[in-house]
Amino acid sequence: MTADGTTVGTAKLDFTKLNGLVPVVLQHAETREVLMVGFVNEEAWKKTLETGRVTLFRRTLGRVQVKGEEDGKYVYVQRIVVDCDDDTVLLEVVPESPVCHYGYSSCFYKEIVPQHR
Repeated sequence: MTADGTTVGTAKLDFTKLNGLVPVVLQHAETREVLMVGFVNEEAWKKTLETGRVTLFRRTLGRVQVKGEEDGKYVYVQRIVVDCDDDTVLLEVVPESPVCHYGYSSCFYKEIVPQHR
């Protein structure tokens, strides 16, 4: 990581797209289940790297928030992978509780069945 806190390995995140935000996919490090998609700005990204706890930019609140800061059940980063364009991040994580604010283990629980099946 460089002094600016935004570089991981050889990847430097590109915050110039999406108005300073980068999408972050959270995947359970053990089960491989996709848990949620959030966003980081540079501040949230630096905090995630510094603390090892997932920190996101909450668009609805307009601020940075540590995932789990309200209930004390954090989501810990195990591995970071950046895509080929340096504008999307996959975080392999271990959560202390369900990540969905509706109580589900994953935010992806609503299935749509394609008509062409």
